[in-house]
This record gives sequence, structure tokens and C-alpha cells, in this order.
Amino acid sequence: MIYINKNTFPFCYVEEKKFEWGEPYEDITPIFNLSIDPELSDLEYTIEVLGKNNFKNNLLKLYNILVNREENVRIENFNNLITNREILLNRIKIYLDSNSAKISPWDLQYYVCFNENDYLESIENETKRILLFERKEYY
Repeated sequence: MIYINKNTFPFCYVEEKKFEWGEPYEDITPIFNLSIDPELSDLEYTIEVLGKNNFKNNLLKLYNILVNREENVRIENFNNLITNREILLNRIKIYLDSNSAKISPWDLQYYVCFNENDYLESIENETKRILLFERKEYY
């Protein structure tokens, strides 16, 4: 059976499959919204990807990085000057507020395949665009 799970955001394409020995499992693929203006700066583009696709953990990290002015230390290969910091912070806050009640597929209890950073790296490969996020993972 194949269906779209609309209980998560982003929605997921779900295909029910079986292992060779007959045990069922679900192959879950998030459907990302990547219709984003390519003319945006790397930082603005990253904020749009994170916000439109409910990457709450990375969006919150980015918000804290920008508030604390740590972008040159915590974001790999970031050497730019930010002139519109308040606008960027407001944009992030809007996304955080709008996504607060939405559940990401990678935050579900039974979901063990990939985490946010794995998906962000796959989006980078697909779009051939650098995303500016903290790549270190703390456990």
C-alpha cells in the first residue's frame, strides 16, 4: 500500500513493504518544499529551507547562533557580514511560531532512519546549494 501521511509536516510518502522473511515495514520519504528563490543569500536560503520544511532543531540553533553573534565560529565556512540581523531573526521567529505544533517525521518515536542533519545534507546535494547550519551534533 502506498499513501501520503499528512499527520507530519513535511508530509511523507509512505510505502508499505516486507522484508524477505515476511516482516512488514514502512519506507518513509519526507516531501520537502524546495521552491525557494535561488537569488537569496546562502543564509536567507537556509532559513527558508529550514522554516518551510519544519527543521525546528536547526532553526532554533541558527536563531541562537545569530542572537549570540557566533555565526563565524559555529557555522562552517561562514565569513560574511550580516547587515540585516533583526530581519533574519524575525523571519526565523515567524517560522518557529508557525511550526511549533507541527510534528516532523524524524521526531516521531518509531522513526529511526535519518535525523535533521542527514536530510539537510541530502537537500544540499539535490539543490547543489550550501546550507548554513551547525553541523556538530550534541547528544
